[in-house]
Amino acid sequence: MKKLRLLFLICVLCICCVFCVFAQISDSLLPVLEAYSRADYAQASMLCKKGMADKTISESDALYWLVLSDMSANNFASALNYSTEYLSMFGSGKGKAEIMYQRGRALFELNYKEDSIKQLYDFVKEYPNHDKVSFGLFWIAESLYSFKSYERAELFYRKVIDEYPASPKREASAYRLELIAQREREEELLQLLKVTHEESLKAAEENEKRVKRYEQAIQAYQKRILELEAQLRNR
Repeated sequence: MKKLRLLFLICVLCICCVFCVFAQISDSLLPVLEAYSRADYAQASMLCKKGMADKTISESDALYWLVLSDMSANNFASALNYSTEYLSMFGSGKGKAEIMYQRGRALFELNYKEDSIKQLYDFVKEYPNHDKVSFGLFWIAESLYSFKSYERAELFYRKVIDEYPASPKREASAYRLELIAQREREEELLQLLKVTHEESLKAAEENEKRVKRYEQAIQAYQKRILELEAQLRNR
């Protein structure tokens, strides 16, 4: 467990190193990163708000980590609000790509699927080399799948599989493709059964018409016999 926590802390620090390229990490931000590394997202969020209020943490840093903390804690509505605020104030900052992705995810989780598609598509288009592009493509596909737009969803699932074979979303994309293929087979079977049923009904209807014509012919023949018998008796 300690090794896992250490590994997670190292990953967070790596993110921080990238973040340092464009922003000096203040001493007040270090407790935020430490709390985040422990998965104590409530503490990280609280420290961000406090640092932003007393101006010991820059507003851009505070909003950035508020979005990440709230997303990790599944506080999607809050994360959406902070991501919108971040992009409106620091839309040209180095953290823009990550926040665009997180905003798209928040929209998805809050069931704003159309808005999520637009946000994630903008993210993928603007940052084609970002390490979360395959994730963005997957969540676009998931939104389309939820709309039952299976053909369009299939295109994005296949893109994840073909272009990002090492992506953690590759297996989930392959599973979705299998479900789509299974659904197509079921639709083909239902269509075949429908055609067969219609043909059976048509055949039954034709047979019923033949039986009715046969009965009418028998009745006419019997009537003719009775008429002939009556003529013979009257002679």
